[in-house]
Amino acid sequence: MRREQIEAWIAQGYNVLDHRKPKVVEGDIWAYLNECDGHGTDVYALSELAKWSDGELAQMELKKYVDQYGQMGEKLFLRNEAIRNKEFDKYNAFLKLFFVDSVEKDMEEVKFLADRVKRVSKEEMEQWVVSNYVNVLLSDLHCLDYGAIINGMVLPSEEVFMYTENGLNETIDCHVTPMEYFSHTNHEDYWINPIVKKAL
Repeated sequence: MRREQIEAWIAQGYNVLDHRKPKVVEGDIWAYLNECDGHGTDVYALSELAKWSDGELAQMELKKYVDQYGQMGEKLFLRNEAIRNKEFDKYNAFLKLFFVDSVEKDMEEVKFLADRVKRVSKEEMEQWVVSNYVNVLLSDLHCLDYGAIINGMVLPSEEVFMYTENGLNETIDCHVTPMEYFSHTNHEDYWINPIVKKAL
């Protein structure tokens, strides 16, 4: 998540980020936040988040994955950052500390994907979905997170529901339909692996 995205949500009239989704809260938003406070909820005033640095926002995102998946969650988050930003030092240092046996293989994979993954607009991504007949999207991080890297899949129509039934509830490896995904996201940028996986 970046401040630009938060500012865009504020400009669209949203005032709260509630479990990663922008929301309009009528009335006193501070009373609403106080009600949520202390219940382990993931609810923030967008006006406050807009004052955070990109580093602080990244740490908030990272914490979510670490809390749920520990070191594996941190690995997935740092891997995503390395691929998108084509900056590998932080991920490499983390692997050398906690995943010593797979450093070489993991770094090779991340550099390969960094060359392949493309940054696109929403319109370009929609066109990619249509022109490749993609009916299932698979994300590395939570699919609604800004920066999640999306893979496209073409599955037999009768299998789509089985794959996507609980996709939005997953934190990683979310399987969702393109319609579901586009109706819940409005990012400035999207990251896709342009090579579409097709059912055998």
